[in-house]
Amino acid sequence: MYRRSKFLEILIAIREEMAREADYDTDLFAEMVRSGRRGDGGKRYSLAEPEAESSGGRRLSRAKVRR
Repeated sequence: MYRRSKFLEILIAIREEMAREADYDTDLFAEMVRSGRRGDGGKRYSLAEPEAESSGGRRLSRAKVRR
């Protein structure tokens, strides 16, 4: 068999880490639903665009951002 490239080794390692994190998040969510308690206020992620967050809470349209 042939040797894997360095890129492929790194890619596989990243995918394994992401899978472990997804499993943990799924287990945590299931436990929260079963117990009926809310999250502990840990790390949260915002899906808003970074430009919209830095504009003092105002939402910028894409046309304005591109100029």
